[in-house]
Amino acid sequence: MVTIGIGLLTISMLGRIAAQAYIEILWFNSVGYSSVFWTRFFWEWGVQLIGGVLVGAAFFFNLRVIARALGGIRIKRRVGDLVISEQIPENYVVWGIGVFSVLGGAWFAASIPGSMGLDVLFLLNAPEWGVTDPFLGRDLKFFVLLLPLLRAAAVAGLVVSFLIFTLAAAGYAGTGALQWGQGQLLIEDRPRKHLGVIAAVFFAVLAGQFYVFRYVLLLNGSSGVQGIFGFTDAGARMLAYNVLTLLALAVSAAALWTAFKNRLVPLMVTFGLLITGGLAVGQVYPSFVQRFRVEPNELERESEYILENMRFTKMGFDLTDLERREFDYERTPNVDWLAAAAQFEGLPIWSPQALLTTYRQLEARYPYYEFSGVTVDRYEGLDGLVPVTVAVREVLPRGIQDQNWQNLHLRDEYIRGMGGVVSAATARTPEGRPSMFVSGIPPEFSASDDAPLGVNLTRPEVYIGIRPQQYAIVNSVATGDAAGVDGGEQQPGVDFPEGIQLDSPLRRLALAWRFRDWNLLISGEVNRSSRFVFRRDVLDRVTRISGQLLRFPEAPYPVIHEGRIVWILEGFTWTSSFPLSTLQDLEAGRAVRYVRNSVKITIDGVTGEVNFYIVDDVDPLLQAYAEGLPGLFRPLSDMPGGLRDHIRYPRSMLSLQARVLYQYHQETSPLFHGQQDVWTLPQELAQGTTPVPYQPEYGLYRLPGEEESDFLLTSVFVPRGRQNLTAILTASSDPDRYGELVLFDVPVEDQVPGPRQVEALIEQDPVISQQFSLWRTGGSQVWTGHLHLVPVGRTLLYMEPVFLAAEEDAIPDLTRFVVSDGYRVAMEETLQESIQALARIADASAPDLIFADGPVDLPSLDTDQWPAEALALLEVADGALRTGDFQGFGDALDELRALLERLSTGPTN
Repeated sequence: MVTIGIGLLTISMLGRIAAQAYIEILWFNSVGYSSVFWTRFFWEWGVQLIGGVLVGAAFFFNLRVIARALGGIRIKRRVGDLVISEQIPENYVVWGIGVFSVLGGAWFAASIPGSMGLDVLFLLNAPEWGVTDPFLGRDLKFFVLLLPLLRAAAVAGLVVSFLIFTLAAAGYAGTGALQWGQGQLLIEDRPRKHLGVIAAVFFAVLAGQFYVFRYVLLLNGSSGVQGIFGFTDAGARMLAYNVLTLLALAVSAAALWTAFKNRLVPLMVTFGLLITGGLAVGQVYPSFVQRFRVEPNELERESEYILENMRFTKMGFDLTDLERREFDYERTPNVDWLAAAAQFEGLPIWSPQALLTTYRQLEARYPYYEFSGVTVDRYEGLDGLVPVTVAVREVLPRGIQDQNWQNLHLRDEYIRGMGGVVSAATARTPEGRPSMFVSGIPPEFSASDDAPLGVNLTRPEVYIGIRPQQYAIVNSVATGDAAGVDGGEQQPGVDFPEGIQLDSPLRRLALAWRFRDWNLLISGEVNRSSRFVFRRDVLDRVTRISGQLLRFPEAPYPVIHEGRIVWILEGFTWTSSFPLSTLQDLEAGRAVRYVRNSVKITIDGVTGEVNFYIVDDVDPLLQAYAEGLPGLFRPLSDMPGGLRDHIRYPRSMLSLQARVLYQYHQETSPLFHGQQDVWTLPQELAQGTTPVPYQPEYGLYRLPGEEESDFLLTSVFVPRGRQNLTAILTASSDPDRYGELVLFDVPVEDQVPGPRQVEALIEQDPVISQQFSLWRTGGSQVWTGHLHLVPVGRTLLYMEPVFLAAEEDAIPDLTRFVVSDGYRVAMEETLQESIQALARIADASAPDLIFADGPVDLPSLDTDQWPAEALALLEVADGALRTGDFQGFGDALDELRALLERLSTGPTN
C-alpha cells in the first residue's frame, strides 16, 4: 500500500508539472509570443543546466579522485571480538558518487536565477554603450552586463571549491589518510596533492574576486562626500584590492608548491601575509588617507570625483538634456496676466477621491461592478484638446450574490467589466457634479459642442483589467445568457479574449489538473468553440511575457481607442550596476542607478492582445533586450495613432527625477560638497486635513515663453527645512515633444510662497475660514482638492477646488474655487469669478476681465470684505517680521496702505 501511495503521489506531481508546462506553451501561443517563450526557455534552463553539469562534474571528478587515492572505499563491522574490513565494490562506489554528484549539480542549478541565462544572452547581443568610465577606462557595457555575471561567478566558484575541499578533507580524515599525530598534521602523498590543488583553485578564484572588487568600487564608493566614489577609493582602496589580488595569487601558488613539494612554510607565510596585508591595506591605509590627506582639504581632493558623480548620476536618470530657465517673477499680478486665465481651463479641477466616490454612488449600478481608479487624459475636440477624466467599470467577483462555478467563470455579465465613465476634467454641472460625456450601462455618449471625439464605447466589455481576476471561459453555452441582464449586447464568437481553445480532451484535462478544477473536464456548458482565459490582470499578463526585464512602478491607465478600452502600461529598463551614479528607489525594495521609461505596453481590454512599443530607441539596455528577444519589441511607429496621441510622461519617472534633483540641481562641486542648497518636495493637505508630499499632476496649459498649450506633468520644489517655492519642473507629454524636461528656477530673493504656505494663507483667511466652519457646523464635510500651481504671465497662481459632502459617504459637490497669488486669496462659486475677485483685491480699480467665453460681470466687493483682506495683509506682514524678512514686511505694509487708500476712494456696495 505504501508503494502504491508513493507511486500515485509521484504520478500526481509529475502530471501537474507536465500540465503546467503544456499550459504555458499553449498560453504563449495564444498571445502570440511563442518565440519569446522558447528563447527564454532555452537560455534560462540552458544556463542552469550548464552550471549544474559543470558543478556535478566537479563533484564527480573530485570524489573519484578521493576514492582512488584511498584505494577504494572500505567499511568496517564488528563480529564478536573480531573487526572485519570489507571493500565496497567499485561499481557501487561509482553509482554512489554519481548519485551524489547529480544531486549536487541539481542543487547548484536550482540556485541559479533563471534571469542569469537571459543576462548571458543580452551580454552576447549588447552593443557598446559608447561611454567609458573616467577612472578604469571600461565601456559601460562592462559594468551593466558583464560585471554582475563576474561577481556571481566568483561567489559560485568560492562556494563550490570550499564545499569540495570540505568533502575531500572529511573523506580523507574519516579514512585515516589525514590525521593529527605526534604534534603535527599527517597526510598521505596523494591526498596532500589533491587538497593542495583544490586550495589553489579556491585562492585563485578569491584573487579574481578581489580584482573584480576594483570595478565594484565605482558602484559602491565609500567617500566621505555622500558616499560616492572618491579620492580615498581611487587612491587607497583601489590599491588595496590590487595588493590583495597579488597576495591571493601568491597563496594559490604556495598551495600548489605545498601540494607537490611537501613544504608548508610558503603556504603559511603567504596566507599570513594575506590576512595581515588585507587588514593593513584594506582598512588601516584607507583610513589613514581619509583622515590625513582628504579631510584637511576635502573639497579640493574630492572635487573631481564629485563632478563625475554629478555627470553620471544625471546620465543614469536621464537628466542630461534638462533645460533650465529663470522664471522672471513679479509678485503682484496685473490685469492682463489674470485675463489670460484660459491657462486654468486645462487644469483638472476634480479630486480623484471625489470622482471615485461619485462614480461608485451613481455609476456602479450593480454590486459586482467597481471603479478602481481615475486617470486624467486629453482627447481631440471640435476646438482643440479636451481634458477629461476616465474611469473603467470592472467586475468585482466578491460582489456576485450567487458564488457558483458558472457565475464565477462562465456567465458573461459576471466575468467582465462594462465600459466606464468619461467626464470633463475642467468642468462641472450647475449642481457641482461631474459633467459626464460617457455614462450608464450600456455606456451612452452624450454629444455636445464641447465633448471630446473618439470616446464612444462600441465594445465596452472589459475582460482584461487592473483588478486581479479568476480564470474565465468565453464563448461557452452560458456566455449567451448575458444579453439583457445589464443591457449589454452579446456578440458570440466575435472578438472574445485571446485564450486557449478548448477543442480537445487533452487540453481540458491539462487545465483541470493545472487549476485543480475538475468542472473544466466534466461541464457540459464548455464546448469546442470555448476559450479558456487566464492571467486577466494587466500586470500579471505583461510580466509573464517580459519576465524580469522591465519594472512597472505605476498602475496602467485606460485609453478609449476604436470604441474599446485599451490599457497603457509604463515599462522601465533599469540597472543598479551603472557606475559612479547614486542609488535611488524606483519602487519599494528596488534601488537603481540607471532607469529609462523606454517601453509603452498596450493591452486590449477585450481581446487581451499585448504589444511592447519602443519609446526610447537609444537606450542601450533596451537595444540589448531587443536583439536578444527579437519577437518582443516593436517600434513606436507601429503603434496606432489613436493610441500614440495618449502616451504621457510617467508620474513615477518625474517623481524619481525630482528626488535626484534634490541634490543634483547643484552644478558646481563646492555647492554640492557644502549641501547648502538642497531641495525637497513641499507639503500639501490631503482632503484638507493630512499633510502629504506634493504630488506631480497632469494639466493642459502653456509654459512661459511658449505659444501653444501642452499636456504637462508638473512638480515643484522648496528648500530643505523651508516651504517657500524654489523651482518648478515640467515634463511634456505631447507626442512631438515627448519627454522634454524644463526646470524653472524661481528667484530665491523673492521668497515666493510655496504650496504649504498658500494653504496656510487660505486657512487663515477670515472669510474662507468662517465659511468652512459654517459648513462643518451644519454637519457637512469639506474637502479640498489638489493645489494646482500654474505660471500666468510673470507671476504664479494657485488654484484649489473645494468639495462639500452632506454626510459620510455622500456624493461630494464641487462648490467653490480658491485662487491665490501667494499673498492674496479669493474664493467664489466659479473659477472665473475667483480670478476676478483676486484681480480686484490686487487692484480695486481693475475692470471686468475678458475671458475666453466672454466677460464676467461681477458686483464690486462688499465693504465687509475689505477688512478681511486688510487683516490678511497685516498677518503676512507680522509673519515676515517674525522671520526677519524685512523686504516682505515692507511690501506687505505698502500693499496694506494702498488697500486702505483705495477703500477711502474706491467704489463699494
